[in-house]
Formats: sequence, C-alpha cells, structure tokens
Amino acid sequence: MTNEIIEHARLLADAIARSSELAELHSKEDAMAADPSAQQLIAELQKAQEHFMEVQQNGAEPSEADKIAVDEIEAKVQANDAIAAYMDAQDKFTEMLDSVNAILASAIAGASGGCSCEDNSCDPSGCNPGGCGSAGCGCGGI
Repeated sequence: MTNEIIEHARLLADAIARSSELAELHSKEDAMAADPSAQQLIAELQKAQEHFMEVQQNGAEPSEADKIAVDEIEAKVQANDAIAAYMDAQDKFTEMLDSVNAILASAIAGASGGCSCEDNSCDPSGCNPGGCGSAGCGCGGI
C-alpha cells in the first residue's frame, strides 16, 4: 500500500507542477523580476521593514513617521501592476494548494464532508472551500 500512496503522491506532485496556476505564478514572477520599478519598490519595502523591526528589537516603539513610511511603500507596492499580478497569481496557486490540502485532510479524517464524487452529489455547506464544483471536495474539480 505504501508504494501505491507514494506513486499517487508523485502523480499529484506532477499534476501540480503542470498546473496552469503554477505556470501563471512563474510567468508573473518572471515579469515582476524583469520590472525595474517593481524591484526598486520591493527593495524599498524590505529596507523600511528591516528598519521597523530593528527599532522594535531594540525595545523602542516605531515612530509614527516610520509607520507612515512603511504604509506608503506598501501602497506603492500594491499599486505596481507587475507586483499586483504576481500577488494575484500567488493567491490563486495557494487557493489550489489549500483545496488539495482540504481533500487530503478530509480523507485522512475519514469524512466526506457531505460530498460524494461517485454519484456527483454534494452538500455545498459541507464542502470547503467553495463547494464541490470548485474542487473543495474533489467533485468536478481537479
């Protein structure tokens, strides 16, 4: 049985590696890396966050100016098209992985959560995330 599980895990890993969500994530990551303004904003944000954390680690409270500076840079980061597209792709990939994890957790717990793929019936309130049609329970999804 262990060999069968390992083989299924490899098949799942291969399917995830070939997923449109991962391809989109890599594409958006490459675009973000190639965008000089995105890279500059990321560097500015990291520097501001490092300063903010240093202040806190030294036992002091960051000044209002420090907080405002981080907030302003974060707003610029979120407004950058390349970064926003990457973050959106990252969210979609994470959502797909969360669906896979929910299916695994449900199977390990021995509960179907109201979904049955065999007869394509579903209790939408028992499926996470988003019901059977969204691959929350493996029905009609992956």
